[in-house]
Amino acid sequence: MNRVAFAVLALCCALIPFSSAAAAPHPVSVDDLMKLRWIADVQISPDGERVAYVVSQPNVETNTHDAQLYVVPTAGGTPVRMTYGTRIFNVPRPAPHLRWSPDGSSLAYVALVNDLPQVVSMNATGGEARTLTTAKEGTGFFEWSPDGRRIAYIAPDPAPADEERRKKEKTYVNEVDRNERPSRVWIQDVAGGNARAITPADQYALGLTWSPDGSTVAYAASNVGGFNAQYHSKIYSVPTAGGAPRAIVDRPGMNRSPSYSPDGRWIGFVSTGGTSEMMSVWGLHVVPATGGPPRDLSTETRAWIGEFVWLPDSLSIIYVPNEGTSLRGAGMFEQPIFRTWIDNGRNERVTVGPTVNYSPTLSRDGKRLAYRSVEALTMGDVFVQDLAAGGKARKLTDTNPELADLTLGAIKPIHWRSFDGMEIWGLLLTPPGYDGSKRIPLLTYCHGGPIGGFTWGLFPQFMHTVPQVDIYGTQAMASAGFAVLFPMPRGGSGYGVDGFKMIRNSWGEGDYKDIMAGVDYVISLGIADPDRLGVMGGSYGGFMTDWIVTQTGRFKAAATMCSVSDLSDLYYLSDGGDFMVEYFGDPIKDAARYAAHSPITFVSNVTTPLLIQHGENDRRVPLMQAQKFYKSLKALGKTVEFEIFPRGGHVLSEPAQQREIMRRNLAWFQRWLKP
Repeated sequence: MNRVAFAVLALCCALIPFSSAAAAPHPVSVDDLMKLRWIADVQISPDGERVAYVVSQPNVETNTHDAQLYVVPTAGGTPVRMTYGTRIFNVPRPAPHLRWSPDGSSLAYVALVNDLPQVVSMNATGGEARTLTTAKEGTGFFEWSPDGRRIAYIAPDPAPADEERRKKEKTYVNEVDRNERPSRVWIQDVAGGNARAITPADQYALGLTWSPDGSTVAYAASNVGGFNAQYHSKIYSVPTAGGAPRAIVDRPGMNRSPSYSPDGRWIGFVSTGGTSEMMSVWGLHVVPATGGPPRDLSTETRAWIGEFVWLPDSLSIIYVPNEGTSLRGAGMFEQPIFRTWIDNGRNERVTVGPTVNYSPTLSRDGKRLAYRSVEALTMGDVFVQDLAAGGKARKLTDTNPELADLTLGAIKPIHWRSFDGMEIWGLLLTPPGYDGSKRIPLLTYCHGGPIGGFTWGLFPQFMHTVPQVDIYGTQAMASAGFAVLFPMPRGGSGYGVDGFKMIRNSWGEGDYKDIMAGVDYVISLGIADPDRLGVMGGSYGGFMTDWIVTQTGRFKAAATMCSVSDLSDLYYLSDGGDFMVEYFGDPIKDAARYAAHSPITFVSNVTTPLLIQHGENDRRVPLMQAQKFYKSLKALGKTVEFEIFPRGGHVLSEPAQQREIMRRNLAWFQRWLKP
């Protein structure tokens, strides 16, 4: 959708190697970070000869993330830009959901048509895109039928005429839990005509897969919507010609992301194995397509599964774990690609080296694997690997060649012992050229979650999505003279499901001590100046920041974004508040436990200057959390500033706001810690 000439040129240059005018590498600024590009999706063609991918770049002038589609030969060569007039879906951030047609002649993806996300298709050799869906409220998920003549997509029923009338007259009222219209699976002929729904109107469809013969669609669905839907989902199958659905996996908990094996005998899916708890293994399971007992393929790795794809022989599956539960130690910052065999659950690592990988996609014969791979100080590029020959990964793109012109800080894994002897890991970023000869200010970055963590990449918390949502431009902070500690305390990724459960009934106890032990360790190395310590974080990291400044006065400045100050309020007001019961029990019966672990309870202890930031429309951690903490601090005469970002949600997606919050956070710590 690039309408600004310089943005078009920047994207084109990013994908074609070039020699820039001789310029000495320079320190990283916030503006440098806002020029970087991100690969939003990767899909290899059925014949394995080409890879389609989408590149996104923040555009501060238009305040959008501009996304463009490219195709590059797997043998290497110059990428070809495919989209010009088509506006790839980019609200709040690009989510193209690329799919080649089964015969490789077309590319389909989600684009904005009359400001609604719809499925469009274009000839694989280029040309204008043709709209395939006309869903009244749009769609973001679809799959081709095996013969390429139909697509199945997910969308809600159109609003009834009476509802449309009341909305027009401004008399419409949102009746909570009563007038929702669940998303359904629809079938649309590519040649045209009306779409028809094939799933019940009372199920919230979450994902779908076609049977190899095209006669059936298997889908995941829940009887509730919103944040909790995936934790109460089942797998069903339904004839594409119409008929009653049949339950394939009918058990409590998460059962989502179904995918038929190429021979049609199995359905792979992601599941918590019969438990509804978030703090469980989101493992890879298989079930006979006709129904029967599911089998857990994750008993060996205990890995959370992010994405997976079947090999053509239907005997094994390529998958990517996320949340860092499959590897320990320094490996917790990686996200390798694995292969597992369904007969015995045996696992084999496919990718090598400390990388973070996404979007695994296979050629029809299973010989070539294409994916996005992020290395320690990169934004990620498209790689291809010949599986049959056991070949090494080959890089096909150079998405951000200007990184060579930036003087980046060095990042490395470190570990230390906590109060109880547990080994805790983290990443340590030091300024460019830092030689360790003098102590420097240290910023401690608390990650979100609690089930979350850091990975390799230029934005260690957000390499899986448009990375400028990171509110702390840590490389710009390093260039300004700060060291940054990224601790991985208990309760988050890196220590398995047992590690998740170590902070039940105890947020702010062991996790707090793990972080402080890490700060002490960096001081003991002679790196951190104990008189110039800062702390920052968002969401659960915001909770931890609020908690830290109520427990110690060691930090001379703090910044907190979308932070939790009152745990019981989080249960009652958040769209995902039910998960608090897993940690602290019933908020009525266990109110004292909630209060004992809420920063607001100890607000009078704060001596650290605090910058509070929050999105105006945050539903995960509502604005009230920040307002309560700010009001209390202000009434007590504490040093505090409060910034509300209009239109902002739990993360900030507008490039202008992303740049502004990074700039403000850098200036805040420069003001108090004077690097």
